[in-house]
Amino acid sequence: MSEQVVDPRARMAYVLGQFPSVSETFILREMCALRGLGFDLTPISMNPPAELVHETAQDFAQRTLYRPRPISWLSAKSLVSAFFRKPVGCMSSLRMVITYALRDFTAVRELLSAHVAACYVVANVPPGHMRHVHAHFASYPATVGLLLAEILDVGFSMSCHARDIYTDETRLMSMKVAEAEFVTVCTEAGAERLQRKYTPLDSDKLKMIRHGLDFDEFKIGPHRDHKVPLVLSVGRLVEKKGFPILLRAAAMLAADGLDFELAIIGDGPQREELEQLINGLGLQGRVHLSGYLTQKEIMAAYRYADLFVLTPIVAPDGDRDGLPNTVIEAMAAGIPVVATDVGAISELVVDEETGLLAESGNVQQIARCMERALVDQQLRETVSARGLQRVRREYDINRNVGQLGSLFAEVLHLRRWPPISGATRRLPQET
Repeated sequence: MSEQVVDPRARMAYVLGQFPSVSETFILREMCALRGLGFDLTPISMNPPAELVHETAQDFAQRTLYRPRPISWLSAKSLVSAFFRKPVGCMSSLRMVITYALRDFTAVRELLSAHVAACYVVANVPPGHMRHVHAHFASYPATVGLLLAEILDVGFSMSCHARDIYTDETRLMSMKVAEAEFVTVCTEAGAERLQRKYTPLDSDKLKMIRHGLDFDEFKIGPHRDHKVPLVLSVGRLVEKKGFPILLRAAAMLAADGLDFELAIIGDGPQREELEQLINGLGLQGRVHLSGYLTQKEIMAAYRYADLFVLTPIVAPDGDRDGLPNTVIEAMAAGIPVVATDVGAISELVVDEETGLLAESGNVQQIARCMERALVDQQLRETVSARGLQRVRREYDINRNVGQLGSLFAEVLHLRRWPPISGATRRLPQET
């Protein structure tokens, strides 16, 4: 990433579960776009970085603060240092910990751990270096972000996504909603669920801001004409992604004599189970588990694929996808998409219009959608063209991050926007 001028008044902490993370490139894109607008971001990561790091994350990774183990000499030293730097703020954070622990005893451990993590940040960042704290995911990162903002006496905001909305993993949500300057969510379905569950959330506080793509990254090539069609799927090998269902649908197509290859990019705890299922279904040589790839390699795979398929489900604990970014990316690459109707996928994949939509868990219906897309060239061209048009209209990163930047500028009391002269804010006009 090239060095860019930033405004010291626009310094913020970005609290994240893991940074960099190969499965959350949308956050990296957002951070790069905000930096281009003049915001100075300090990432605060709750976990060590992933082994595979995208090239564009290197600059941010070098300045990321990584939370130490809560019970460690480093954490203990940070508690003392933070107290001497911000005694009033630390006491205020502890009062908040006690207040909310009394309301929810199950959150005691999370609150204490979050206080320690927040103190570590305070002890290791120069005074005045953070004028606002923003957290991605309303679960533990937001708990840390809220207490950090309390110690620093600055504003707090958070972005909600999927697991943090649909499962019981997120504690103290009402507290976070009440304390936040604003809350963003990336799908209409997510916004509706939050408004139903948390009455303090009204349109003034809850903002629906979709993720964004830089369309310069996506090269739309000529029509793909492979002897054997390539079906692509991208995602972590976890239960909610529904890869066993995709493999069973692929086995149905193979049994019907349809010739194709399926490449699954990603890794995770289900890999061994999927390998066994591939062998059990007789799909060896037809289905390939590629493991994790860099974003650059994934982009190359998009350009080569004939069809993109994603078949997520609702996991037993309620976890599910909102709108997977890989679906947005595939459409941006001009690939026809087959997906299931989980979460907010139907907000983008409109059946017979911008893609083909199947019932979640319905193997036969998924197989039929895949078959139609593979054998009907006119259908592929129609839905991919409409999907590309829809994505370009609704998921442009300059417009969407511009909306987020405007919220930050407001809470930071920046009279000029963008916050530095010379910062570019390319906002396409609505069509």
